[in-house]
Amino acid sequence: MFVSTVLPLTLPSLDPLKSVKSIRYLTNSATIGEKFILVNYGRLSCGSSQWGPGFSNDTDDFGRTWQSDSEFRTPTTTKIIHSLSTGATITGTNQPPNFFPAKLYQTAVTGSGILEYELAVDAKLDYLLWFHFAEIDSRVKQKADRVFDVVVNEKNVKRVDVFEEVGSFAAYSWSYTVHNLSSTVLTVKFVPVVGAPIISGIENYALVPNDLSTAPEQVVAMRALKESLRVPDRMGWNGDPCAPTNWDTWEGITCHPNKDETALVISQIDLGSQGLKGSISEQITLLSDLVTLNLSTNSLGGTLPSGLGQQSLSRLDLSNNQFSGPIPESLASATHLQLVLLNGNLLEGRVPEELYSIGVHGGAIDLSGNKGLCGVPSLPQCSLFWDNDRLSTGGKIAIGFSCLVFVCLLVVGYLICIRRRRHDYEFAPSHDLTSMAAKRNKYQRQKSLMLLEMESQHAKGLPSPYGGPH
Repeated sequence: MFVSTVLPLTLPSLDPLKSVKSIRYLTNSATIGEKFILVNYGRLSCGSSQWGPGFSNDTDDFGRTWQSDSEFRTPTTTKIIHSLSTGATITGTNQPPNFFPAKLYQTAVTGSGILEYELAVDAKLDYLLWFHFAEIDSRVKQKADRVFDVVVNEKNVKRVDVFEEVGSFAAYSWSYTVHNLSSTVLTVKFVPVVGAPIISGIENYALVPNDLSTAPEQVVAMRALKESLRVPDRMGWNGDPCAPTNWDTWEGITCHPNKDETALVISQIDLGSQGLKGSISEQITLLSDLVTLNLSTNSLGGTLPSGLGQQSLSRLDLSNNQFSGPIPESLASATHLQLVLLNGNLLEGRVPEELYSIGVHGGAIDLSGNKGLCGVPSLPQCSLFWDNDRLSTGGKIAIGFSCLVFVCLLVVGYLICIRRRRHDYEFAPSHDLTSMAAKRNKYQRQKSLMLLEMESQHAKGLPSPYGGPH
C-alpha cells in the first residue's frame, strides 16, 4: 500500500494539466515503496472536453483539471471511436481516499475494435497508471456482456468486466505501475474480448524519488502569498513549492538548497503579467533567501509590506500595479539591491535617501508615475510638517518647541501675578483704611486747636467756654 503527494509538472505539451492540488493517492501496489512523489504526466477524461478549475464550473474536491483524451488517441482509434454520456447518478464516486469526481464517470468512449492511446513519458522514470471505468450503456445488463483486456506496452496486465466488478452506473478504478521503460512513448490498449471495450479516464503519474522539501517557514510564506496574490489554479501552486528538484513545480518559482543543504528555499518569484489582483502578504518577510521578486504589470494593490527588503533581495520589480501608501523603510536597508522598479503605482510620501542612492552606486531605480512621492531629485519637495500621511519629524519638533514656549510663558505670567498681589497687600492700604486714617487725623487737629484756644483764654482771664467758676 502506497501513499504519496501529487505535484504538478510543467510540460509544453501537457501545460493544461499542471494544475494539481496536494493529493493523498492510495494504490494497491506494494512494490513502489514510500520514498516517491507522484508527478502529473497526463490526466485524461474520455469522451469529454477539458474541465476542472479554470476551465469549467465542474467540481473536483482536489481541484484536479481533466483534459480531453482526443489528443492522445492513435489515428486508427480516432476512426472507430464514439462517445457515451449520461446524466444519471454514478455510485461510488467522491469516496476517500482519492475522491475521484462523479463527472469523470459520466462520460466514456467505446469502439468496435482496439482503443489505443499514446502517452509521453521520460524513459528514466517509472509510472503509475490509474484506469477509471463505469458501465453507462444501459444495453449492458449482466456480467460477461462486455469484457476486454488492458495492455500496457504490449503487456496484458488485466482482464476487465466492469459489470461483474461493480454493476452498472457505478465507478470502478484500478491502478498499475510500469517499470523499466525503453521509450519516451507509453502505449495503452483496450483490447475487446466480448463486446466493445469502454474507458472513462486515464491518469499517468511519474514516480519521482522524494528528496529535500521546502523549509517549513517558507512553505508558510508561499501559502500566504498564494492566498493574498489570488494565484489561479492554472498555475499549479499546490503541494511543496520546490520539491522535487528534478521538476519545475510551482510556476514562476525558483528554488535552491539552503546553506547546510537540509531544505530547499525560494530564491526567485517571477509572476509578471499574470493577471493577479490581490496584495502582497506580510508573510513574504519569511522568504529570507529571496533574491528576485517580479510582480510587475498585474493589478495588485494595498500597501507594501513593512518588512519587504530582505538582505538577500537584489532585484525588485513591482511596476505597473496599484500599490499605495509609503515606501517601507526596510527597503532602504536592503544592502544588496541593484534594481528597484516601483514606477506606475500610487505610492506616496518621502522616498528614503538610502534607497534612491541605488541609482548613484551603479544600480537602477524608477519611481516615475507615483504622484504622491517626494523628497529626492526629480520629485517634488516634501511638506515640512507632513511625511507619508503622518506628522514628520520636523513637524513633531516644531510642535513640541511651541508647546514648551507656551508653557514657559504661562509660568512667567503666573509668577508675575503672584508677585503683584503680594506687593499690593503689603504696601498699598485699602480705600477704607485711608479714609479712617484721614478722619482720625482731622479729629486730632480739631482737638488740638480747641485745647490751644482754651489755654489762650485762660491766660487772658476769660471765662471758660464750658462754664463754671474760674
